[in-house]
Amino acid sequence: MRRIGARLAGGAVALAGPRAVALPAIRAWLVEGIAREAEQRRLFPWLAVAFGAGIAVYFAAADGTPILAAPLVGAALALAPVPVLGARPVALALALAAAAAFLGFAAATWRVSQVAAPILARTTIGPLVGMVEALDEREVGARLVIRVEAFAGLAPEARPGRVRVSFRKTPIPRPGDVIAATARLLPPPEAARPGGYDFARDAYFQGIGAVGSLLGAVTIRAPSEPPPLRLRLAALLDEARNALTRRIAQAAGGQAGAVAAALVTGKRGLIGPATNDALRAAGIYHVVSME
Repeated sequence: MRRIGARLAGGAVALAGPRAVALPAIRAWLVEGIAREAEQRRLFPWLAVAFGAGIAVYFAAADGTPILAAPLVGAALALAPVPVLGARPVALALALAAAAAFLGFAAATWRVSQVAAPILARTTIGPLVGMVEALDEREVGARLVIRVEAFAGLAPEARPGRVRVSFRKTPIPRPGDVIAATARLLPPPEAARPGGYDFARDAYFQGIGAVGSLLGAVTIRAPSEPPPLRLRLAALLDEARNALTRRIAQAAGGQAGAVAAALVTGKRGLIGPATNDALRAAGIYHVVSME
């Protein structure tokens, strides 16, 4: 029995030994790393890493709507001891990193609350009235982003605030026009495969609650009330970008002009499918894919 007890005790020491040795080693490695970064004046960029980690934690967390006050309180508590940590650089760095992570979580919470808007529940066809915020001209027609005033009789809590639609006829409405037309809208599509591009996520953060197309004729009507100054300025800016895009494309000509215009203004609608495929095959499509 004594031999068995001695063996068990020895095994317990052997199991606990690596852990007991590992914790001081990890602590020493962490302290040494922070001291080296501080000596070389490279601690400040790590705040951005901690801030991004807080954002990542928000999106990795379970579904729900966090209260904005919670991460702000956490950041305040992390910053509270900072004035007395001047002589302890490691503790100071950890406190600032924790505060940055809490602030990142708070920033994500605030941003999601600001862009939250209704998303169309199912495919719907009906009359649409709204203001054209922006358009992207294409070889045939255009793609419009419309601020919706009314659609298919839906209540405000179920009606998308903004939609993106394609229009293949002429004349094409201009940014700032209030239009009325029949539209076929559907919810923004999600990723086709795990880890693939999730358009629905991007659309959510742009406030776009539906995509689709305009059917039949489009009529331009007078606005029921003057649009906000912000929307008018955005429409003027988008019209200027479209004018510059047309001028560059016409001056250079062909698909070379379309690519040159996209590089300057971010409007890539004039790039044809064959050119898009060539850019993807060359691995440089991302150069013109960001607006």
